[in-house]
Amino acid sequence: MKNPVHSTSELARRLGLSRWTVSRALNGHAGINPETAARVLAAASKAGFSPSILGRGLRSGRTDLIGIVAPDLEEYFLTRKLSVLRLLIEEAGYHGIIQMTDSSPASERAALERFRTIRCTGVLTFASILGPRDIGLQRLKEAKIPCVQIDPLLKTTGIIAGTDRLEAQRLTLEHLFSLGHRQIGVFGIDSSTTYGRQRYEGITAACMAAGLSPEKSLRWFPREQPKDDFATGCALAREFATARHRPTAIVTINDRMALGAIRGLQENGLDVPRDVSVIGYDNADFSAYCTPSLTTIDPQGDTLMQGALDMILSPKAPGHFRVQPTLIVRQSTAAPSQDR
Repeated sequence: MKNPVHSTSELARRLGLSRWTVSRALNGHAGINPETAARVLAAASKAGFSPSILGRGLRSGRTDLIGIVAPDLEEYFLTRKLSVLRLLIEEAGYHGIIQMTDSSPASERAALERFRTIRCTGVLTFASILGPRDIGLQRLKEAKIPCVQIDPLLKTTGIIAGTDRLEAQRLTLEHLFSLGHRQIGVFGIDSSTTYGRQRYEGITAACMAAGLSPEKSLRWFPREQPKDDFATGCALAREFATARHRPTAIVTINDRMALGAIRGLQENGLDVPRDVSVIGYDNADFSAYCTPSLTTIDPQGDTLMQGALDMILSPKAPGHFRVQPTLIVRQSTAAPSQDR
């Protein structure tokens, strides 16, 4: 066969098209002009080219794969992040491959080794539970495969991307203080993980900045199980409703727990926000449509995913990327009732 094609980039050069366009046409993605797609497929067929991801890796030392390591898909916001990330990876002309670990260090380590073996362009991890000196991370570094850790659970010296959780909790507490709240219940937030500790420290720092004592102004409602779901929020709200000297507002670890808390409060005869204000975290889609609609923090997940991917693809990207969150004020927060 004359003039065979060995790569997507080579085919793109011959056709005078971008590698991104050729890659999407070959993989049948939408958003490509039908005539352009037909031209790409015809040229590939004539040249006898069929893109082999692993084959390209053997020839060039890298594949077009971006490895993604995630603990599970139960967390709503993680699922959304993965969906956004997949689209961004495809738009950049790469392919995402996901490995779930069920929060197991051994499974996460095995996933990293698998991605190293198949010569991924880079690896993105979510809520990593591996320490900075773990052999899995070290072997990626030795292979010169960049690994960006998104919201790692342990302190690390690697490349990190995340939301500024100290700022998120400052926004949360300042909003409640501005409404007149001075007694705050905290659902599901503790200092057992790196990002949990950031939120814990952010809450206590915001109290002190307002001239309030964290010991007197904050009441912590810990989870019996390590779940951040609707049921846990509802259960904690029942405990909250029967507490002596009940706080006038609740801060939750995420929107699912906030929605569960609202349900639990209502079941115990408390109105939101007349009796208790509730504020969440994530700005999940449903937060704008529940009753009352939920005041929450938007951690800017789409921006975070773009920044994390940029650090994989750009050798000049900084070693850390931090997104600034925003406060979304809706119906679930108000001034405390004067009847109390």
